[in-house]
Amino acid sequence: MSMEYYTFGPYKIDAKEVFYSTPLCYAMVNLRPAHLVKRFVDLTAEEATDLWLTAQKVGRQLERHHKASSLTFNIQDGPEAGQTVPHVHIHIIPRKAGDFDNNDEIYDAIHVKEKELKHKFDLDKERKDRSVEERVQEADAYRSLFV
Repeated sequence: MSMEYYTFGPYKIDAKEVFYSTPLCYAMVNLRPAHLVKRFVDLTAEEATDLWLTAQKVGRQLERHHKASSLTFNIQDGPEAGQTVPHVHIHIIPRKAGDFDNNDEIYDAIHVKEKELKHKFDLDKERKDRSVEERVQEADAYRSLFV
């Protein structure tokens, strides 16, 4: 039986925007925090394991798709991590040789961008989401990596 939608707190996420899932987590495009979910420290061992294994599986496919030479995983968990709403998720960043002079500079770049965004505008009011069609198109492209 195929699923019509996934949930994020009280919100429904169209299944067409999800490109990979396990019984405990899912990978989708353009997730915009909207409601308190769980903090990483509150995940059960099974949920934490599933999250990391899913990130690794998705990462392998994205690394191939983007012809990257490695990956950076950046976990975000709560408002101190630059979020407007506390929850846990992982950014999977495909990397290529020479993208930074020093590999660890990526963390500074992420931190600077988060600060710029916070000072520039209110994310919940001014950030414009992509259309459903754009999100579905991107999810379709990524979903094809897992068939």
